[in-house]
Amino acid sequence: MLIKMNPKSLIVLGVLFLPFSVFSQFAFEGPIPPIDSGYGSFGSDSVIHEFFTIAPDSLKECDDTVSGIISYPYNASGALPVVFSFPGGSYRNYGDSDYFKAQNFYQSFVASNGYVAATAQYNSTSGSDEGCAYHWTETLVKNRSNLIDSTRIGMRGYSLGAGIANWLSLTQFNDRNWGSNGRFVWPDAGASFIGWHWDWPNDIGRQTDSGLAAMPDDVIYLMTLHDLDNVADPRCGIDIFNFMGVPDSNKEFYVIKGDTIGNYIYWATHFTQSTYAKDSSQFTAYITKHDALDYWFGTRMLHAAMETAWGNDPMAPTICLGNGDSLQTLWANGQLRSPIVSDQPWMTSFESWNSGAGYMNPCEVSWNMRQYVTANACFTLDIPELEEQESIKLFPNPSRIGQAIEIETNKLISKVEVFNLLGRTVLITDQETFKIDQSGTYILGILFEDGTTTALRFNIL
Repeated sequence: MLIKMNPKSLIVLGVLFLPFSVFSQFAFEGPIPPIDSGYGSFGSDSVIHEFFTIAPDSLKECDDTVSGIISYPYNASGALPVVFSFPGGSYRNYGDSDYFKAQNFYQSFVASNGYVAATAQYNSTSGSDEGCAYHWTETLVKNRSNLIDSTRIGMRGYSLGAGIANWLSLTQFNDRNWGSNGRFVWPDAGASFIGWHWDWPNDIGRQTDSGLAAMPDDVIYLMTLHDLDNVADPRCGIDIFNFMGVPDSNKEFYVIKGDTIGNYIYWATHFTQSTYAKDSSQFTAYITKHDALDYWFGTRMLHAAMETAWGNDPMAPTICLGNGDSLQTLWANGQLRSPIVSDQPWMTSFESWNSGAGYMNPCEVSWNMRQYVTANACFTLDIPELEEQESIKLFPNPSRIGQAIEIETNKLISKVEVFNLLGRTVLITDQETFKIDQSGTYILGILFEDGTTTALRFNIL
C-alpha cells in the first residue's frame, strides 16, 4: 500500500498493525523476569506502525531522504504526546527491516501506553545529521498535527543521538516552545553537544555555558551513562549535565551498573539501551533478545519520564527524579545492582574511567563542540567546596600532609575516592578515615550504601 500525504515532504510507505498483546512478540532471556505490570510494563493498547520517508531539504541542511517510523495507539483520537527517538551513528547503514527490529521495542512500548512514538534514520551521508533530525521532526509536527500534540514532547537519544537530543530540545523548546505543556529530554550513552554546521556563527550561543543555561526550567532532564562504556567519555556528559539550565529538582544523572547472576551477564556497556544491536563485546556481538535491564533501566525510566511530564501520578517523579529513593534505585527487588544517582556526578564513578584504557570518542573529539566555546569542557567538574556541604564534614579542616582525616556524615559509606584536579585517582578506600601525602586541592567522591553519591573539593596544606 502506498499512501501519499504530502508529495514534497512526507510519504507513508506502509502500515503495520500489531494487535494486543504487543508485549508477547519480544524474545526474552535471563534469570530475572520482565516487568509485566506497573511502571515499565507494556500497555494494553494495540499499536499501528507507519513507515514514512521525508524528502531532502538543503535549506535545513538535510541532503538525504529520511526514512522513519511513527507508532501510535490503534484507537487514537485527537493529538497525543509524542516521544521523538534519535538512534546512534551505527544505524546509518541499517535497512528498513533491521531498523524496525531495532526500534520496535521502544516504539511499541510508548504506543501501547497511549502515546505517539516517532524515530527516523536521520544519519546523513553528507554529515548533516542534526539538519536531518531537525527536518524530520519538524515535518512530522507540521503534517501530523491531527496525531501529534507539539505542546507535549519528549526527546530521547542514544550515543550520537544523545547529542542530537540535547541540541534539538534546547533549540525547539526555546525557538518554537515545543513541549510547553509537558516535556522531557533523556540523552543516553553519549551526550556530547551537536549543532548546526552551516549556521555555526549564529548557533554558537547554544553551545556556551549561558546557552545551556537557557534550557527551560520545567524540562525533565535525565542523563544516563554506563559503567563499562568504552565509547563515550563521561566527561562529555558531566560537562553538559552540570551546565544544563534545569533546577536540580528536575534533573538526574545516572551511572548504570551491570551485574552477573549465575552465568548470565547483564551488560552495562555503550549498547545497554540499544536493543537488537551490538552489545556485549561493544562492537562485535549482536543481540536479538531482551533482558530485565531493558525493562528496569529502559522502559521503566521512560514510562516514569512520560508520566512525570504528562500525567499526575506522584509516584512517577519519584521513580525518575527520586534523589536515591528506593523506588528509583531498587531494581528487580534488589536482584539487579542499583544505579548510581547524583546531581553532582564525578568521573571515577565509572569503571571505564578507572581502568585508564581511554575511549573511542574522547571528550576532545573534533565534533564535541563544547570544547570550542569553553576552555574547561573536558577537564573540570562543577564540584562544590567543602563548606557548601552541610551534611558532610571533614575533621580536621583544614588538614595537613599525612594527617588522619575523618569523614563525618549521617549516611553509611560504601566507597571513598580521592582524586586530583586532573581526574587521577590518588586514594580508594571504604573507611571513613584517610590520609593524603601531598599538599594541593583534591576532590573527595563518596558513594553511599543507598546508591547516592556526592563530591566536594578540599585542600591539604
